[in-house]
Amino acid sequence: MASRVDKIYGDAYISVKTDEDDLLEALEEAKAVKEILSLTFKCKVGTTVIWLLLGAVLGYLFLVIAFCLPTNRMRSHLESTPDVFYNGSVALVKDDLATHLDYLTEATILSEAIYDGNESPFVKAAAIYSVLPPEGDENWSYRKLISSLSATNESAHGPYDRYWQGQLAILRPLLLLLDYKDILRLNTLVQLFLMLWIAHLLSCHSLTHLLFPLALMFCSLTPIATGICLQYTPCFLIMAIGCVVLLRHTNIINKFNWLFFLSLGMATSYFDFLTYPLVTLGIPLILYLQLETSSPSQRFFQITTCSLSWGIGYIGFWAEKWLLGSVILQENLFSEAYNSIILRSSHETLGQTITYMATLKNNLQAYDLRTWKILWLLLFLVTIVLALHRHCLTLHNILAFSPLCLVACMPFVWYYFTQNHSYIHFGFTHRELSITFFALSCFLVQLCNSAHIEPKQKI
Repeated sequence: MASRVDKIYGDAYISVKTDEDDLLEALEEAKAVKEILSLTFKCKVGTTVIWLLLGAVLGYLFLVIAFCLPTNRMRSHLESTPDVFYNGSVALVKDDLATHLDYLTEATILSEAIYDGNESPFVKAAAIYSVLPPEGDENWSYRKLISSLSATNESAHGPYDRYWQGQLAILRPLLLLLDYKDILRLNTLVQLFLMLWIAHLLSCHSLTHLLFPLALMFCSLTPIATGICLQYTPCFLIMAIGCVVLLRHTNIINKFNWLFFLSLGMATSYFDFLTYPLVTLGIPLILYLQLETSSPSQRFFQITTCSLSWGIGYIGFWAEKWLLGSVILQENLFSEAYNSIILRSSHETLGQTITYMATLKNNLQAYDLRTWKILWLLLFLVTIVLALHRHCLTLHNILAFSPLCLVACMPFVWYYFTQNHSYIHFGFTHRELSITFFALSCFLVQLCNSAHIEPKQKI
């Protein structure tokens, strides 16, 4: 009996001792994981800072090199251009907002490209000068370009220093070789080529069911306008190139998704003139979610981290320009930038109060056409019919693709925080809604296609 009791208590002791060892081992593992996560976070922060600093140095040097190029040949390539701007901003199709061409900003960009003052290239790259047009009866855009073409060193000029204006690093070399019409034609071909390349890569990933959403998104950007307006070009190209990189190097992007979206934000800040910047986040993010096989909760987390990375790149790179400009120009660009941010995010313009609904109405009117209404109605009807026929209209499937609905809401959040800018410049800010078009169409198509998607087995 005694030996039996000893055996029982001995086993109990061994059991307790084993549980204690397991607990200590688990605590040590948790501590090790915490240390690894802390080290990973510090590594990412350090890499982000270095990446931002390196980008700012290279971006500034590219502009400096561009402003070292001779300007006379550039001006000769623009001599036949001013007549294009004689009537100012126009719509290719009357009363069709989607075909609006913002020639006011276009004239500013071209004037900056051919500025040839006495300042050093380092100052020009930081200030981004352009000639100020004299008073006159002609349209401002026309006067701006005419005065820039005939400008001398004594001509009145002013800076546009709160933007990087990185497009000038590409536009100035192009103007040495091509005239304005040639550049626009090249731009149209490049945009079309990139969209065809994305379509091809989707096929390579067995994502042919996303070709229709891709075509819908492409049409919502109105390529006939983005191809012949330099101001609309940067966001389109950054978005398209980002999608190509994502589809060609998916495995690498999966490991470094935060760095990928950080880079997209930086590129947008560098090249864009505040047109429709959110598409460089939204469209690649939607494609990224299509390539992922994680759970909905993990996708929501990925949306948050990728958006945060893009935001750090976008805002951080812009702040670097203000710091760089403040040092080189000996001016406080942060004060000017702050005032501009307050203005662009305000709820009023010219003493008139702006409502959020008025901002939405302005931007939605670009798609207030029977074509879009019929197309969306047909898409919804076909989705419901196919989903019911294939028995895939289930709560599980809806929740599985629900992260796309969150991305679809991004433009509406953007409009809320940029009401002044989005209300005034709806002629191009409406293109942010291409994110909503792409996300919702992907959601509907994926819902129809879900019956054919089998969950991958874990090996």
